[in-house]
Amino acid sequence: MDRYAIVFDVGGTSIKAAVVRENGATVAGTVETFPSKGKERKETLLAHFYSLIAGRVALMNKLSGGAPFEMIGIGYAFPSPFDYEQGICYIRGQEKYDALYGTNLREEMKKRIAADPDVGAKLPADAPIVFDNDAALFAAGQLYYGHAKRYRRSICITIGTGTGSSFIDENGIVKGRELWSDPFRDSIADDYISKRGVLKVAAEYGLGADGDVKAIADAARAGDARAAGVFAAFGRLFGEMLTPYIREFRPEAIIIGGNIAKSHDLFISSTVEAIAASGIARESMPAFETVEDTSGSAFAGALALLKAAAAG
Repeated sequence: MDRYAIVFDVGGTSIKAAVVRENGATVAGTVETFPSKGKERKETLLAHFYSLIAGRVALMNKLSGGAPFEMIGIGYAFPSPFDYEQGICYIRGQEKYDALYGTNLREEMKKRIAADPDVGAKLPADAPIVFDNDAALFAAGQLYYGHAKRYRRSICITIGTGTGSSFIDENGIVKGRELWSDPFRDSIADDYISKRGVLKVAAEYGLGADGDVKAIADAARAGDARAAGVFAAFGRLFGEMLTPYIREFRPEAIIIGGNIAKSHDLFISSTVEAIAASGIARESMPAFETVEDTSGSAFAGALALLKAAAAG
């Protein structure tokens, strides 16, 4: 019997849903993006979250053509603050999911699954429902199914609205090791290696007033010198930020995801130059790998988390 997992990448404005196979591959035709409804009241949100689960099961009933299958569980990439082990949301004051503050999402979803025979027929009552943040699941996806499989030590970084990170060594993902809040220049890394960091640099070049990083990237690729300068400057900042971690952790690879990673062709060379200029020897320079499908990696990471939970 074929077995699958339902996975979600939950954001403040949208939720991406998919079904993945046991080998980490996403099932074609199952990836969809839905509005988050993050500002709605509690019951509306819970009903919405459950409808996405029921919708994945109904879709697989259709795609399977009647062939038997089973869902091994549900995995969520969920923003913090969140008690990932217990499944309790503690988001408040972020203009998203305030109504879920203190709610145990695992229990709420299990309760609804138990009351729905159509879903319960494919999703056993003891099937795990797991949660972690998007950066951690991105790293897990890379460790078990992606670039990090080829390296002994790596640092996974997602660059988007903020800076997500995970460190991977010979024993797997290093627990409690992140860099987003570490001091950098006159603030923290998150203020520089992020969308707002790019826009801060862009403002110095007289660009980015509309807040559209993609437009700056498009202009850079079209030959706009100022736009190209924005990304070159951002790349140098990224290299400066990474240098102490390369010296201390000695990663063989830096694996980059997130929306800003889609512009890697515009800044990675400057990042490498900045690291080299700091005195890092060529033989100590990590490889740079980029992942444009960050959600896909997070989905695979959620599957790995589900398998670990199922194994006890």
